[in-house]
Amino acid sequence: MSTLNADALDGAVFISDNLPFLKSLDTESVDLVCIDPPFGKRQTFVGTLKQPLSAEERRIERELMDSWGVYDPVAAYELGIEYPDQSGRTASFNDIWDFRVRVYKDWLTSLESACPPAYWLIQSTRHTHSDSTAAYIAFMVERMLEIRRVLKNTGSVFLHCDNDANAYLRQMMDAVFGQDNFRNEIVWKRATSRKIDASRFGNTHDTILFYSKSASYTYNTVRLRHSPEYVSKTYRRDDEDGRGPYRVSDLTQSGWTSGESGMDWRGVSLKDRNKHWITPTGKGLGDWIVANVIPNFREIEGTLARLDALDEHNMIYWPKKGRMPGLKRYLAAVDGPAATDIFEDLPPLQGAAAEYIGYPTQKPQALARRIIEAGSNPGDMVLDCFAGCAYVPVAAQILGRRWIACDMSPRAWTVVRRQFHKHPDLGIVTEGEIPKDEGVESQFENLNRIIRVRGPFDLPARTTPDEQASLSAKTLPELEYRVRPHESSQKIWEAFVDHWGPECWYCGAVKSRDRRELHLDHIEPNKLDGSNDDCWNRAIACSPCNSDKSDRLTPSQTIEFALKAGRIATHAKMKEIKRNFMLRREWAKARWDAIKPKQSAQPSRQRGERTYEGR
Repeated sequence: MSTLNADALDGAVFISDNLPFLKSLDTESVDLVCIDPPFGKRQTFVGTLKQPLSAEERRIERELMDSWGVYDPVAAYELGIEYPDQSGRTASFNDIWDFRVRVYKDWLTSLESACPPAYWLIQSTRHTHSDSTAAYIAFMVERMLEIRRVLKNTGSVFLHCDNDANAYLRQMMDAVFGQDNFRNEIVWKRATSRKIDASRFGNTHDTILFYSKSASYTYNTVRLRHSPEYVSKTYRRDDEDGRGPYRVSDLTQSGWTSGESGMDWRGVSLKDRNKHWITPTGKGLGDWIVANVIPNFREIEGTLARLDALDEHNMIYWPKKGRMPGLKRYLAAVDGPAATDIFEDLPPLQGAAAEYIGYPTQKPQALARRIIEAGSNPGDMVLDCFAGCAYVPVAAQILGRRWIACDMSPRAWTVVRRQFHKHPDLGIVTEGEIPKDEGVESQFENLNRIIRVRGPFDLPARTTPDEQASLSAKTLPELEYRVRPHESSQKIWEAFVDHWGPECWYCGAVKSRDRRELHLDHIEPNKLDGSNDDCWNRAIACSPCNSDKSDRLTPSQTIEFALKAGRIATHAKMKEIKRNFMLRREWAKARWDAIKPKQSAQPSRQRGERTYEGR
């Protein structure tokens, strides 16, 4: 698919309802979607801006809205955008949902054929939660279908939510992306403490749902910093030479060799120790040595010559006399632990943080950076279509990704400008910003791009076909239910033993008339099919045969296993037992036909029944 549409939009902020914006993007033009949408909390959030808008910021914001013909809240509503507080002191968003305000009936009707699982999820949410949450899920479904379309096949989406609706959003993502494309439910510890709630445990986390578009998706392992406890315990030495802390490891390996690696070095002999010298040339420390200490390390021929080079560059630790020298293994050469699906190391955003703008639901840029590092590569396109806090665009820019942003509030443009101004090292100015003096110009001496803003009338011109692939429902088999047995297991056992005697049907062993020695076995295991408790699916088995068969073997395999175990004396006897088993099973089926309730189905080929192979 063409990606020219997205390429041309790199570094653009759109002030628009994100649904028409998403519909205007080309199919398969985005590598990663990272969004922090409303959470369905059924309230209006109001935040006090950390710094009220300056007169210049209010002028820019006002001129933008004037250019779109937005002079009052009514005009903003008709364009599907928010009318920001004109005092410039607050920012708010409405997280209250209603079918009458958010959902068109014809769209919901069309969803039944376009994405049946999502349609039925919305209907069931009305019953299990509320109409409000169902309307919220409908709002998200409509946008997620477009997000799925604009994602490349190698792309993925990270959806931020909390415990108000995450269970329903998880099902929605299953419906739109498919359960097979679920990757993680990430827990982010967003708070360190809260007021004590006498009625439940304190809620200190949010959830991030990670889904890919296909099985072939981009994922890069993210490495964390080593914990201070690990460093202080393991890397206790530091030469204060700028290389950082290190630990000492053995320079030798067991096994004496007559080659060079077994020779004496610097007066140290290994002959009596049954060891030989080793040097780090592979990945990890070897790569670090080449990059930071000895560039030609791998080109040095001979173990002793490499040891000399290491010693000359202070990489050998010489302990007190009489002890073996060791190799300095620096902490800087060791990857940290891989990030897991619990993000505990990313601190919550504090009010004193430079990036804090006063929004009550603002997320830290470090959180976006982790997601972007994991789900994309440098140069990839990152999309945030709920970009009011601008934490994703800034993180994407820092990491060398391209990005597109959209938000329904003109105040988002003010926030984007503010957040990028806090990173003058990025060399970015925003559209319409012209340095007026040398002092300002010097702050942007590395200027390399201008971030643009576009309004609801300036949406992209989509170049790919205007179609949305339907997501068909699964073809589900007719439900079958567990059938209550017609007889008790004791009655079946007694009938079998009365007719055939106290004999194992699998090995022929004759036992006493005792259920501890002769068990009533399920021919088709209950673990595979729980509806086969009646006599047609039962057999008498001694303890060893019942244990061997378990839920793994067919009757024929169980009989053959009894021969191998010595419980059946000869092959001829085994064939006789197989013939007897078939006769006994036919008898059990005939008995069932005679006693079964009239409405019961013929059991000869029940669901999941494995064919008996008599040989």
